[in-house]
Amino acid sequence: MLETIRGLGLVFFITVLAGVIAYVGDRVGHQVGRRRLTLFGMRPKYTSTIIAVGTGMVIALLVTVSAILASQEVKTAFFRLNTINSRISELEARAHQLQTRANEGILVVPFNAVMAPFNQIIPKGASAQDRYRLYLRFYRETVAYINEYYPNLGLQKFLPPADVNKKLVAAANDPKLEAELSAGNVMLAAVADQNLFAHDKIHFGIYEAPDMLVYPAKTPIASIVIPSGKTVSINYALIELRNAVAIEANKHGMPALFLSNFDPKQTYPDIGRMATMLTQGHGTYLLTAYAAENIYPHTGGLPVVITLQHAKAP
Repeated sequence: MLETIRGLGLVFFITVLAGVIAYVGDRVGHQVGRRRLTLFGMRPKYTSTIIAVGTGMVIALLVTVSAILASQEVKTAFFRLNTINSRISELEARAHQLQTRANEGILVVPFNAVMAPFNQIIPKGASAQDRYRLYLRFYRETVAYINEYYPNLGLQKFLPPADVNKKLVAAANDPKLEAELSAGNVMLAAVADQNLFAHDKIHFGIYEAPDMLVYPAKTPIASIVIPSGKTVSINYALIELRNAVAIEANKHGMPALFLSNFDPKQTYPDIGRMATMLTQGHGTYLLTAYAAENIYPHTGGLPVVITLQHAKAP
């Protein structure tokens, strides 16, 4: 609505301005004609016409220049409109292409997925030289792995850019990384920096995260209360517990890209016995996930031990 009002106002302004220019030009021409002035020896009639037209042109030019100097939007409309239209067309074509790929393409690796089953730890206080050395080693190992594994899934091999060494030096000397290393270790992981569809060239980025202890071994992470009943599903309860663990782990500093890797190492009792307890037992039960080991970001997931026991009465 606001844009419509602005557009109508602009049309009105241009109409009024055109009238003012025509009026001023006419009055100037009229005055020149009355005084019988001549220009370059021409007859007064033609002189007045030329001066009237010239006056209108000068006024229009001054108004236009003033508008260009006063408004970046006007300047863009005059000098960059074709470039902007071309860019808009390119972006629309790109958006259409991406939409088509999303609807019809085969997604091989989703955005932000971990692309290599290993990571690199940069120790606390590492020197700039050591940081670069570890960055370079991790980069080379990652490139070797993804170029061996992902072409089998339909992706094109990764080609390192010509300025890769310059980028690695810059990453290793990033003040943010140096600040994080003053407090503790930092983990590097390779992640997809965009959705990768079949036949795409491989892209990846290097993710950094402080490698702090998220949970010591045997620490309870999350619990859910389950009322017993004949229709209770242990599988559904485990899904609820997985979601609760992800939420709590994220609050404690576990990077989001590892939260989906919920890894039950053991259950007490086993799943079959848990199902029996819930469907044939009485009262409420507590399903709890404990850290199966010390959990850090470099653990790459959430290894847990799950227990089911009667909930204590309040």
